Amino acid sequence: MTMRLEILRQTSIAGQPARVGDVVEVDGRDAWLLLGSGKAKQAPALAVTQDPEPPQRKPRTRRTKTNGIA
Repeated sequence: MTMRLEILRQTSIAGQPARVGDVVEVDGRDAWLLLGSGKAKQAPALAVTQDPEPPQRKPRTRRTKTNGIA
C-alpha cells in the first residue's frame, strides 16, 4: 500500500532527499514513520482541475472634474 504525502520538514526517504513542499508516494511503513514524526502530512488527492474563471472586474466609473464647483 502506498500513500501520497506532502513533506513538512526536510528528510530523506530511501536515501533520496525530500524537501519541504515535495509531494511523494511512499510505502505504508515509511508513510507511518513520516506521519508519526511530524515530517509529513497526507497530501490532498489529485483532482481534475478545470480552467478557473477569470476574476470579475468592477466596471470602471468616470469621474468628472468639478474644480471645487458643486
